[in-house]
Amino acid sequence: MTEVMIDLSETVSDARGMFHARAMARQRRDGSWEGWLEFVRADASVRYTTPIETHQHDRVTMERWASGLTRVYAEGALARARMPQTAIAPSESLIALQEIADVLDGRIPHLERDGEAQIVADAKELRAAVVLRIALMRSVADVHRSL
Repeated sequence: MTEVMIDLSETVSDARGMFHARAMARQRRDGSWEGWLEFVRADASVRYTTPIETHQHDRVTMERWASGLTRVYAEGALARARMPQTAIAPSESLIALQEIADVLDGRIPHLERDGEAQIVADAKELRAAVVLRIALMRSVADVHRSL
């Protein structure tokens, strides 16, 4: 469920008008949290949302992140929110790969079982490949952001 972490007290503006900003967040399946900013024009006719801006381990840390947001950060986030989302939003593949890495990190090996040593070795190899793929996908996304 999406939650408002904080409403920023100052408005931000650009050529399209004045915007009220707020930090939004939701809990992920693994218990961690992801956060982003949402901007609503004063007349509520336009709304922009950034891609995910942060990942935090728990709600308290997410609230701390949100409480530290500044007007300058919000201005930059508004510019990111106005960019075409297809160019910078994480793809479903990237999200799925991150979930795979998280599952592999949380797996507890049972070395007393037959074949478990091979499973552990295969899991390490798979995780390395997943992490490499995530890094490549994020670097491509960074290139798109800079365009």
